[in-house]
Amino acid sequence: MKKSEFWIIVVLIILAIVISIASIVIANNKTSSSKGITGQATGNVTALMDSMASFVLDPAIVNFGNISLGQANDTDTGPVPFGIENTGTVNINMTIESNNALFTGTSPTYQFKSVCSEENCATTVYGWTTFNQDAQDLVKILELNNSKDLLNVGIKILVPLDEPSGQKSDVLTFTATEAA
Repeated sequence: MKKSEFWIIVVLIILAIVISIASIVIANNKTSSSKGITGQATGNVTALMDSMASFVLDPAIVNFGNISLGQANDTDTGPVPFGIENTGTVNINMTIESNNALFTGTSPTYQFKSVCSEENCATTVYGWTTFNQDAQDLVKILELNNSKDLLNVGIKILVPLDEPSGQKSDVLTFTATEAA
């Protein structure tokens, strides 16, 4: 080993010893002097939550079963209505849209309504409203609060006396947006 290499190793060992001793002294000073702290400081913590408008639909099917000409039925007395739960991080507004007229006979009834399943779940719910094949308001400001986030969507039908026989069905589209 060269003489210069020897001195480099000696200097590194001495430096390591000095750093170790200094760390112990500093740690001891911090713990012993912490009793004498007299200042006070404040700090802020911030976080930004993403907005998410989402909901669950259960059940996803309202089935009136066999129904006769001229017969009316609705989810108040017949099948279970659609149930909607706001599962997002914001209050939501919702629309409902029918894809077809369901019945082709004279003077049919095909309507929807929204009803809070929990007290004061929304600022606005709508009574029986006839589908018009456009997106229509279903609820305004459905709460995100777990005790106010449930809504029922009722369906009412009246089969015209001149309706052709066969299975009738429609696909309803529910859309949620963040309430202002």
